[in-house]
Amino acid sequence: MKDESLRDALLRGDRQAVARMLQAGAPERLANEKNALLRELTDAHLRGDLPFCQLTAAAQAACVFPLKNGPFVACCGGVAGNTSAIGKNYMMMLLRAWGIPALDLGMDVPAEAFLKAIRAHSLGYAVCVGFSAGDANFIRGLHRLAAEHGIRARFRLLVCGASLTPETLAALPLDLPDNRAAAVAEWMVDTWTK
Repeated sequence: MKDESLRDALLRGDRQAVARMLQAGAPERLANEKNALLRELTDAHLRGDLPFCQLTAAAQAACVFPLKNGPFVACCGGVAGNTSAIGKNYMMMLLRAWGIPALDLGMDVPAEAFLKAIRAHSLGYAVCVGFSAGDANFIRGLHRLAAEHGIRARFRLLVCGASLTPETLAALPLDLPDNRAAAVAEWMVDTWTK
C-alpha cells in the first residue's frame, strides 16, 4: 500500500516533511515508495505529460534520503568548455534522488580528468554534461582516449544537457542514445541495479 503522506510530501517538494518521515522509521519501505514515485514522474515527464518543475520538486525533496554506504559508481561533470553548472547540478540532483553514489567532477572538465576518476574509483558510468552540439566532439575524444588507455569497456558513457539531434546522438559512441537528464538517470538506475 502506498504511503500517501510521503507521496504528497515529495510532490510538494517538502524536504522537511520527508526528513521527518525518515526519522520516524521504515526507511526501506519509504525508499521503495520514493523510487516508485520517481519512476512514475520520470516516465510521465519523458512522455511529455508532466512538467519539468514537478519532477524537479519531487527529486529535490527525495535528496534527503541517505545514500547507501559504498563506493561511487558514477562521475558527472561539465565537459571542457562548459562553464555553466545548471545542467550538471540538475543531473547530480537526479542521481542523488535515485540514490546513485556519484562523484561530482565540477565544470570545464578535460577528458583526462574523467578517465582519472574512472580509474581511481572503478566507476561504471561517466555522465558528460554538455551545452551545445559542439560538445559531441568531446564525447568522441573521451571515447577514443578511453579506448587508447584500454578502459573504455569498463564504463558506460552518457551525455545530457547538450542540444543534439537524434541523428547526432545515434552517431556518437554512447551507451544510451538519449540526452535528456531524466532518461539518463532512470537508465542508470535500471542498469546499475541489475
